Amino acid sequence: MALPTNKNENRHQPDIPDCTERDNETQQKINAVKRTYCQSLKDSQNAIDQQKVGYEASEKIYKSKERRYLSTKENYQRYVNTEISMGSQLVQANEQMKSSVATYKGWDDDLATNLKDIFNTVKDVKTKMSNLRDAAIKLENSTHDSCNASQWSIITGKAADNCKDETKPPAETDDCKDIDDVLNLLFCMPKALLLDADAVFKSSSDIIGIQKFINMSGLVTLQQKLYDTAKNFDKLLMDTITTRKSDLDARQTELKQALASRTGFVMNLYSERSHYSGIHKTLDKICCPRCGCVNHDIGNCESRLESCACEICDICGEVRGAFITPEPAPAPAPAS
Repeated sequence: MALPTNKNENRHQPDIPDCTERDNETQQKINAVKRTYCQSLKDSQNAIDQQKVGYEASEKIYKSKERRYLSTKENYQRYVNTEISMGSQLVQANEQMKSSVATYKGWDDDLATNLKDIFNTVKDVKTKMSNLRDAAIKLENSTHDSCNASQWSIITGKAADNCKDETKPPAETDDCKDIDDVLNLLFCMPKALLLDADAVFKSSSDIIGIQKFINMSGLVTLQQKLYDTAKNFDKLLMDTITTRKSDLDARQTELKQALASRTGFVMNLYSERSHYSGIHKTLDKICCPRCGCVNHDIGNCESRLESCACEICDICGEVRGAFITPEPAPAPAPAS
C-alpha cells in the first residue's frame, strides 16, 4: 500500500470564514459548539501527525523486513537449485558408478585368475621345453659317441665318420634322403621352442605385474570415498535447505506482521483524515451556514423550511432506493 498522501486535503486554516457575530443567545450557543469543534479539529490534526509518524516508522520496518525476507528467499532458492542441479545428480551418478566399479572389480578378479592360470601353464610348458631341449642336446651329443655309431649308421643310412670298419656301408634309401635336415631340426628346434616359451613366460609375468599395478581395489576404495562424499554433500544441502526454510518462514511471518502494522497505520491515517475533513466541513457550516432551501421572502406567518424538508425527503428516497432491489417488470403477454 502506497504512502497515503493527499495534497488537496482540506486542512483547518487560521482564517476560517465566519459570519458576523450577533450578540444574541443563539449566536452564543453556536460559538460554544464552534469552540468544541475547533478543539476537535486541533486534536484530529495532532492525531494525523501522530499516525504519519507511526506510518513512516512502520514503513521503514516493513522495508527492512522485506529486504531481509528477499535475501533469505534468494539464499534458500540458491541451495534448492544447487541440490537439484548438483546434489541429487551426484548421488545418482555415484549409484551408477558404484555398480559399474563393482562389475569392473569382478572382471579384474576374473582376469587375475586367468592370468595366473596362463602363467602356471606357460611355466609348465617352459619346464617341458627345457626337458625337450636337454633331450635334443643329448641326442646331438650321441652322434659323436663311437658307441652309438652303428645305431646312427642304421638310422641315417650312412657310415660314421670315425668308423674304421672297412665294410661297405648300408645302401641309402628314399626314406632317409632328408635325414640330415630332420636331424638338424630335432637338434635346433627345441632350443628355439625353449626361447619362445621363456619369452611367453616373461610376458605373462609382466602382464600380471601390469594388472596388479592397475589396482582395481584402489579404484573401489576411491569410488566408495567419492560416494560417501557425495552423500554427505547432498545431506549438507538438504539440512541447509531445511534450516533456510525455517528461516524463510520466520522472515515471512515477520514481514506479514510488519505489513499488518503498516496497513493499520495507513487505515488509521485515512480514518483520521476523513474525521478531520468532517470536522472542517462542520465548522464551515457552523461558521457561515449557507442554506439555500430556506425561503426568506415569505412572511413571518408562513413556513420557511418546507422546501428543506422536501429536499431531505428526496435524499431519504435516494438512500432507500440504493438498498432496495426493484421488482422485475412483468413479462408481456404472448400475442394471440
